[in-house]
Amino acid sequence: MSHSVKPPSPPSRRPTQADVAERAGVSTATVSHILSGRSDRKGTGNVRTRERVEQAMEELGYRPNWAGRALRRQRTGLIGALVSAPSNPWRENLVALAQEELARHGLDLVVFPDVRAGAALDRVRDLLDRRVVDACFTVHLEDDDEPSHLARSAIPVIAFAESGFDGVAKVRHGYADAAQEAVLSLRARGVRRFVLARERIEGGGSRDTVFTAPILSVLEPDSAVAEAVLVDIPYRIGADLTGMPWRMLSGARAEDPVVVMCHSDRLAIQVAAECLRRGIGLGRSVGVVGRGDLPEGARMPVSLSTLGGAGADYTAVFAALADASRTGAQIDEEWTFPWRFVERSSTSELLRR
Repeated sequence: MSHSVKPPSPPSRRPTQADVAERAGVSTATVSHILSGRSDRKGTGNVRTRERVEQAMEELGYRPNWAGRALRRQRTGLIGALVSAPSNPWRENLVALAQEELARHGLDLVVFPDVRAGAALDRVRDLLDRRVVDACFTVHLEDDDEPSHLARSAIPVIAFAESGFDGVAKVRHGYADAAQEAVLSLRARGVRRFVLARERIEGGGSRDTVFTAPILSVLEPDSAVAEAVLVDIPYRIGADLTGMPWRMLSGARAEDPVVVMCHSDRLAIQVAAECLRRGIGLGRSVGVVGRGDLPEGARMPVSLSTLGGAGADYTAVFAALADASRTGAQIDEEWTFPWRFVERSSTSELLRR
């Protein structure tokens, strides 16, 4: 028995602006005007026209040609986020907030992850020079070795950074001051032993100007400090805690406690949980301090002390970036949202009994 095979149907034609105009009963010029993102001319008729055009687009499944629109408008409608590695929850929350705030301005966010000196940074610089995005911001990138390339960028830039980036608008948080505040507060109560736990991923750099270096600058000249142990913790999906000085922590006493200063709350939560699992006296003979003030840390059985800044409102920052992305003008504002030592029960009772 033979069977006939039905030839495949030709692909359906993609709807065009002319199709949308015909269905909405308007001119193609009107459709183009509405799609351009420009403000409507005054008059209630334009509101009803826009509604008809948007309804026709939805019914036809029309999607604007992004490349064509970008070419006509000389703007992509995209904002870049240049982030360093390793990532951390505070940074991820900031990027999510940026995406939400920029969407209010009709802009989309493109994230360039794991940007570091070398080929990865050179590639991103080339993309920025070719204006693949209309503006960008950086988070925790280092730029202290040479005058900033981004200051010469053809697009507006904001850097979430404590130093470097000369000529670039910055958002500062005073991370180093908060880290020093925490250590000085604990030293004033008599804590003499510290572990500095940094997150590291394969191929990551070793310089740390906002956490380790400021803490060591306080501890190293202090003759009363007995130990300051520096530990690099490999981090991928989770932290590899085998390199932690567990013998030192398990042998700590209430009269001579050890405080673990962690590079992030994400790491601190895992260190604190492992202390509890091992029966180590968290909050009594061992303290743990994180960085980032994640809500999960405050909800632990022994709530986590941390470095953070409550209530920071970045609305104005991303509004300025959105405005600059449309005009192409460089940004000359700067913002400061100071962090502080937020002490909770993982350290608050050390040497107080």
